[in-house]
Amino acid sequence: MKTPHHIIQQYDLFTDWLFSYAFPYWGSIGCDGTDSNPYLWGVHEQLKIDGTPDLPGYKRLRVQARQLYSFTQAALFGWTTGNIIAERIYRFMQNAYQGEGWWAKTLTREGKILDHTADLYDLAFIIFSLSWYGKLSGNATPIHQARQTVQWIERYMAYPKGGYKNTYPLTQGLRQQNPHMHLLEAILALYDTTQSEQDLVMAHKLIHLFKTRFFNQQMGVLEEYYTENWSPPSNNIFINVEPGHQYEWIWLLAEYERLTGIAHPVEMKQMYDFNERYSVDQQTGLVADKIRRDGTLVDKSARLWVQTEAIRATSLMHDEKSYQHLSKILHNLLYRYFQYCPKGTWQDQLTHCYHYNNTKIPTSSLYHIVSGYVQLHQSLTYPRYPQISPQSTPDNKPE
Repeated sequence: MKTPHHIIQQYDLFTDWLFSYAFPYWGSIGCDGTDSNPYLWGVHEQLKIDGTPDLPGYKRLRVQARQLYSFTQAALFGWTTGNIIAERIYRFMQNAYQGEGWWAKTLTREGKILDHTADLYDLAFIIFSLSWYGKLSGNATPIHQARQTVQWIERYMAYPKGGYKNTYPLTQGLRQQNPHMHLLEAILALYDTTQSEQDLVMAHKLIHLFKTRFFNQQMGVLEEYYTENWSPPSNNIFINVEPGHQYEWIWLLAEYERLTGIAHPVEMKQMYDFNERYSVDQQTGLVADKIRRDGTLVDKSARLWVQTEAIRATSLMHDEKSYQHLSKILHNLLYRYFQYCPKGTWQDQLTHCYHYNNTKIPTSSLYHIVSGYVQLHQSLTYPRYPQISPQSTPDNKPE
């Protein structure tokens, strides 16, 4: 089906907001440093709701890495200022490097290590951003560091029965699929840059983990938390479904197919249909943050990142119903999330009544916005993914 004209118009508005307002705002006020070197200390962790810098006393490396990715994409799209900003963020991130692929979790504002812990979620975004920055810069060092980090994870964080520790040193808590999901995103980016089969090895392991642990074949949904031996947690609070993660896995499986030729259409369709049936407000198109496996709402609030992940997945579809939802998502970004805040910034969450109650503007959301935009751009300019037909197989309603 040909892309409807109104979606192209919404894409144009999104493009203008991103390149005329968001990148300039976060490339100036969102960056941190001195008058003579405004990027010396990387980027701010977050802003106040009035758009001025907030100084919480720490900087998470994942936020620095996400901004490195965002400004790398800006540069790849031709926003030339992104080159210097990306280079300075990359330089600031080196303060957290502890050798051989080990990166610290948090830094002070000026770059001294606060927490030496290696966090799998953080390491995933480090590999991800280094892979993209290596593509932009042509410098071999970021790719070398990304590969070192992969090797370090395998050496110090791997479990014998598959998967990886949440942190090193290990702390108590349930095992999570979320950092593994972002690790797959990172490994696919690394391979896309290097085209070296050795860089796909971990991706194959993570896909196997998805099929055998993360994806509940009977229910047709993605699960989030596990005990040490991969058993479901006893507390029901940990067995909810997060639609945003399901949308991201749909995109990841499509990306894995693009790069390897190995498809997972059944799992993609089950997650997509479940989300569209149970998590989407049919009137507004807003996607809820959490739902139960039986399809009942847990939390009707709607985080910004969930909507952008919906863009990534829905952009892969080319049927009339999906275009209708995609149009609503884009409308919500432009006229709900990008409103009542300094232009180029955003509202992080709508309450269960779809009102605003935000006091901070998290820097980390730009990664979600940019990645959603990148996929939308690719889908509209040169569709490259195999299409999923949402109506091609029988429904799998949860029990």
